Amino acid sequence: MQSFEDTDSRPYDRHRYRVMFIDGSFQDVGSYAEATDLWYSSRLKARVIEVLPAPKQQAKAGRGGFG
Repeated sequence: MQSFEDTDSRPYDRHRYRVMFIDGSFQDVGSYAEATDLWYSSRLKARVIEVLPAPKQQAKAGRGGFG
């Protein structure tokens, strides 16, 4: 019987996160771990973490499609 732990070696977390602070400023980061690190380590009190849409990847030339 064959077993596996991952189905894809690419990073799963493809979203971006925005940490909003009580003074209205914010900082965008690339992973949830970075967002929570910033939440606990920032001198300013964080108010909320927003999940931003994943960035659209550019289509590579010669990979399917029309044209």
